[in-house]
Amino acid sequence: MSAQARPLNRDRLSVLIATLLLGNVLFRFIRLPTHVWHLNPLGSPLQVEVTGTWLLVTLMVGLVCTGTNLIMHQHPVLEARPERPVYVFWILPGLLAGLAAYLLQFAPTWQVWAVGLVAMAVLVGLTVAAEYASVAPESSGYGAARLALNMLAYLLAFALFVLIYQSRVRSLVSATLVLIVAFLVALDLLSATEAAYGRVLLFATANALVIGECTWALNYSGLSAWAGGLLLLALFYILVNVSHQHLLGRLSRATVIEFVVVGILVLALILVRTF
Repeated sequence: MSAQARPLNRDRLSVLIATLLLGNVLFRFIRLPTHVWHLNPLGSPLQVEVTGTWLLVTLMVGLVCTGTNLIMHQHPVLEARPERPVYVFWILPGLLAGLAAYLLQFAPTWQVWAVGLVAMAVLVGLTVAAEYASVAPESSGYGAARLALNMLAYLLAFALFVLIYQSRVRSLVSATLVLIVAFLVALDLLSATEAAYGRVLLFATANALVIGECTWALNYSGLSAWAGGLLLLALFYILVNVSHQHLLGRLSRATVIEFVVVGILVLALILVRTF
């Protein structure tokens, strides 16, 4: 069976979007109590608040990942690509749904919330469709789908870096969250190289550790949330693209210089805007 023989199951996608919308609407009217946990990691106190918003985010991420899994398993060539396990296709739809569900809780009016809800449904649907089209590199829509997913990956990384960094919580929490986001997005981007999955995991982990360590250091600086997020994104972009070129066997001195120049320009922009 060819990659084109079984198109995207729009019925399943419709059910996924409907469930996503229903969950967000229900949580708009339901207010769950906040639970506070007092922990003592590394010998210092840490207060963790579990709110209804975080429960909604967790639920939406779980629903979208489950729905995406069911849709992706219908692709005829998925099992022939062990270098990109099915759960990698969950990453971008799940992160997008979670971020959108979180941001919707801060909508100032019902009108803004309704528009945001529709936008979330459309974007999640398009993302799942793009993931389905990106399974087979030989398919006609692969190039456009992969380009759109790459752009979405960097936008999600930037948005999440900014949100986490501006929280100003302890580095143990913020650096860990940034590390997780960086690992997931890097895993999605690097797995598209078709390299052995073990090598992809290794490079994604190394990139995430570097970003997490940088977050720990940045928490002691006076950078704004946007500047900090942009700096983390620039570093993440350089690391991922250098790793990407290496996995493809195309890494050269000119490529490294190009990415270093991009990093210097971004750093200069941040310094100019900050000082």
